[in-house]
Amino acid sequence: MTVLRAFTSRSPIGRRPWGRLAVLMVPFAVLGVWLKAIRIDRFFPRAEFGDFLVKLSSDIAFGLFWGLLWAVILLYVRRPRLRSVVLYLAQLLTGLVGIYQVLNHAYVMRTGNPLTPSQMALAFEEAEALSGLLGAEVDSLTIGLLLGVVLWAAFAPLLLGGLVQGAFRRRASTTVRRASLAGVVVLLLAATWTAPTASAAFSLAPPVQLAVSPIREASAYPEEHASVGPLPDPASTRLVPREGERQRNVVIITLESQRDMSTFPETRQPVTPVLDALAEQSTRPKRGYTVLPHTSKSLVAIHCGMIPPADSDNTEADEDGLPQRCLPELLVEQGYDSAFFQSATEHFERRRHTVANLGFEKFTPVDEMDKVGFSKANYFGYEDDIMLEPARRWLESNDGPFALTFLTVSGHHDYELPDYEPIDFVDRQVVNKYLNAIHVQDRFVGNVIELFKEMGLYEDTVFVITGDHGEGFGEHRLYQHDNTIYEEGVRIPMMIHDPQRAPELIDGPANQLALFPTTVEALGFDLAGDVEYQPSFYSGEPQDPVVVSCWVRGRCTAVYDGDRKLIHHFGDRRDEVFDVVADPFERTDLITQTDEEWIEDLRAKAVGWYLDGERWYGELR
Repeated sequence: MTVLRAFTSRSPIGRRPWGRLAVLMVPFAVLGVWLKAIRIDRFFPRAEFGDFLVKLSSDIAFGLFWGLLWAVILLYVRRPRLRSVVLYLAQLLTGLVGIYQVLNHAYVMRTGNPLTPSQMALAFEEAEALSGLLGAEVDSLTIGLLLGVVLWAAFAPLLLGGLVQGAFRRRASTTVRRASLAGVVVLLLAATWTAPTASAAFSLAPPVQLAVSPIREASAYPEEHASVGPLPDPASTRLVPREGERQRNVVIITLESQRDMSTFPETRQPVTPVLDALAEQSTRPKRGYTVLPHTSKSLVAIHCGMIPPADSDNTEADEDGLPQRCLPELLVEQGYDSAFFQSATEHFERRRHTVANLGFEKFTPVDEMDKVGFSKANYFGYEDDIMLEPARRWLESNDGPFALTFLTVSGHHDYELPDYEPIDFVDRQVVNKYLNAIHVQDRFVGNVIELFKEMGLYEDTVFVITGDHGEGFGEHRLYQHDNTIYEEGVRIPMMIHDPQRAPELIDGPANQLALFPTTVEALGFDLAGDVEYQPSFYSGEPQDPVVVSCWVRGRCTAVYDGDRKLIHHFGDRRDEVFDVVADPFERTDLITQTDEEWIEDLRAKAVGWYLDGERWYGELR
């Protein structure tokens, strides 16, 4: 304490504060406005001047608010020692705000979404696994800005503040103090305002968005929409072999980031010839959808037939994180062997633990595979064919029925295939890279089918082939997946390829939850227990309403009612309605032409669906 007093008493920052404060605050205010202007130009290149100012207004107001807030504190703090402490605190907090603004800017530019507290926490927890991602994503401008923020906040006020100190009067009247305090309040209110038609997630200044997002998330799901009554016991679920039917093998191929090709404009040549041919020989819905556009969540939906933990905390990998009993565990009880292979590293999102919770006996990530002769596909893993030989050896070691899952990685951002000669599908470079990655995944599916034919296992195996989620390329100002709620992010290929069953096209939309009961029936079992699952594709019953949730809580959700789709934005901006059959690229919003009662009914279904999932996991853990 004595050292602090001595330091602050001699510190020039405590004796002459106003110049230091100005040197600190003005560049940071300009930084926030400049970065927002870049984002507006990127995502709204044709914005008129008035709209441009509306989207910029929160950042202008926040920059003024932040500087005036610290000025007011200095007006009311008269002791030099305390002023010194306040100014050093201002340097620290302003530097942190600046760092967040730069990181948020980089994240928005790449995804179209703001950086949330939960995503920052996940990035911190998964720092080692995400090192490749950071190396691919963080450019020299971002690094330079981060260094500039840190150095300016730390040293510029001390070095340059004295040069502008003379521009400030030493004393302030009571009237000035009161006026300044009122200005802080007015600017804070201005910083939190957005136009009704604008997206708050985009328009609000990043620090304001960061502060209000927990409030928005907490109020997004009114409890009155949740179901009541006792929950079914997930431990009661079991498989009952059908009399006279032989239990068959199953292979689940989950295709990373593979959106349905119907969501793309026409390409110069087919991208997925293998899947196109298999679809004509398979049972499939007219439109297939993910449950939540994130790989770990999709794996739960596909293998368990129930809503995954709809959070961004990766709780499906926690001990007892999945209260339900999933397909691998149920099949092992029936004498099956089970294995999960992935061409990605095991470390991201604790995949080994999630796979164990699904009930698999064996997990083989790319880390345990021979990489000689195979190339890296991206920062997460290697080309998918690296899984074929390990899978062959495992199959040869078994003499009974089996459940085998492949998870590919080639389709994952950043779509790099270094030893692959690209095909010219479309003109846009990044989309062409992605389509080539999808083409490689399609080739892998064909190689799996050929492997099973070669080993004499094809006729007695049911193949479940599905995307985990789609991928956006700015069609609706969103990139990659997670929160891309439009068709490019949520519509996926989905089929049950059974060599012993005639193909069938299931009417209407369906999501990944239907794959579990359909697979069980295809393998020759019936489901027994208290839990009600989606109808099997083979049952002839209509599918339950399809709901898709974004990864971030309270960000967005979609509900399908036949051909129509409601996107609920939880107050971030106006909801949207599309006819996804007549308007597959979702260019015409029908919200003003749609009955409000129908809209409210679907909103309630979406919120209730989410709350039921939260209740399920909250009460059964």
